[in-house]
Amino acid sequence: MQACSAILPIPLRAGRPARAMAFVLTCMLPLMLAGMGKASAATARVDDTGTIVSQAVVPMRWKQVVPGRGADHSVEASVRVAARLNLAPWLNRPVRLYMGLAPSTGEPVYASWRTQGRLLTGAVRSGARVLVFEGVAKAPLLEETMDLTLSTDGRALVSPQALQFYFEVDTP
Repeated sequence: MQACSAILPIPLRAGRPARAMAFVLTCMLPLMLAGMGKASAATARVDDTGTIVSQAVVPMRWKQVVPGRGADHSVEASVRVAARLNLAPWLNRPVRLYMGLAPSTGEPVYASWRTQGRLLTGAVRSGARVLVFEGVAKAPLLEETMDLTLSTDGRALVSPQALQFYFEVDTP
């Protein structure tokens, strides 16, 4: 299994706790499952080993420069992802394709994205998955550019976290 990752440092601002904070984005590149070509009514991981994250290091930024009491303490980062999904095992078959984000340690992480239209635009919270395509897999490779935005509560980031994104197919 291969993985691509990006360190997302959070710049410290005046009035912020003086602690080292970083955020690690890891695009999980799942294993090809044995027997995937004989997939039946089930859920299977999609081979996304061709997926590329545009930047190795992406800075996290506070959503508000100086939040006050009760204010928004969110931090955000943006990254472009060139998704390359191997749908060959489901070629010419109806599929439901989901993008998932594994559970994170600590505060939930939210990811939202825009696409060029081959996949649905959407959002997901850590520990969940969301539908990004429903229809017949008409080509062995599905390629899409995704502009991904990550956000979480910056007060809770005290150590690096690994985010694991994955794609799954449900077949009827």
